[in-house]
Amino acid sequence: MRRRSIVLALLALLLALPWVVGGEHKNLSLQERRFLPGGVVNLRDGRTSYELQGKFPAQVVVFVHGFSSPSYIWGEIPAKLREAGYATLVYDLYGRGWSDRPWADYNLDLYDHQLEAMLRKLRLRGKVHLVGLSMGGIISSEFALRHSDQVASLTLIDPAAFQTEVPAGAGLLKAPLFGDWLMQVVGNRVLSGANARSVYNKDLVPGLVEKYQGQLEYAGFKRAILSTLRHMPLEDFTARYGELAAAPFPIEIFWGEEDAVTPVAGADVAMGLVPKASLHRIGEAGHLPHYEKPQEVLAALVPFLRGASATVQEKPDERGL
Repeated sequence: MRRRSIVLALLALLLALPWVVGGEHKNLSLQERRFLPGGVVNLRDGRTSYELQGKFPAQVVVFVHGFSSPSYIWGEIPAKLREAGYATLVYDLYGRGWSDRPWADYNLDLYDHQLEAMLRKLRLRGKVHLVGLSMGGIISSEFALRHSDQVASLTLIDPAAFQTEVPAGAGLLKAPLFGDWLMQVVGNRVLSGANARSVYNKDLVPGLVEKYQGQLEYAGFKRAILSTLRHMPLEDFTARYGELAAAPFPIEIFWGEEDAVTPVAGADVAMGLVPKASLHRIGEAGHLPHYEKPQEVLAALVPFLRGASATVQEKPDERGL
């Protein structure tokens, strides 16, 4: 009888553990968003947090962030592009930052529709320049292939899924029920650790981890991350990347030579698939070369955008902000 009681107590503790250590004790309400520097747009699948800045008319550069870090991860790059004469649209993918965490499969259709609907809702009718980081490279590439008439150029920064070797633990997280329990129990530690691995300059780690902690408090974040693991093509997107070779817009790729998340060997695969792309290897930089070496990235990115802008025939968006 005593043994049974101990077993039941341990089982109850295991079941309660996600709520004890999970840390998602806040709801992402309108009240929580009241001090956001940008705006929130209501879309079919939920609210999307965004910042649209710049002097119009101007061509718009759209930034699509990666797997788990929201839009702050772009650092100073958007502001520097505005100084160069561009408008910038920075937004949080569903499940991240200040955007909603809808109950949905976090797949390419969800993220493609989020971007397409946002551009339409914000009345950005001209062609846009897409900049995609890591998983954002998958999303922006898919958007560019589906909506090539809306794209002026595509920039990929350490893009994910060039036959990426996913850690063994990710397989456990994909398991039904057990994966959900495991994500709630160890997700905070694992995801924060992944942030630490994203940069080569370890002096940047404390600041990145501190910024990241905020979103861990809001309900639905780890559910969204887990659904993304299960439904996004994070391990292999090479066939679709290969289709970019025939795309009508210019393509540029940046890769940190010390990337511990998506190894730089993927750059050679990328150039084999899309030989028309221009490649920039950034030394002494990890998975976030634009964050670690912004000036070096901007030195190549600005001329690339200017060259692509010169080929755009239609007028840019003419509204004012």
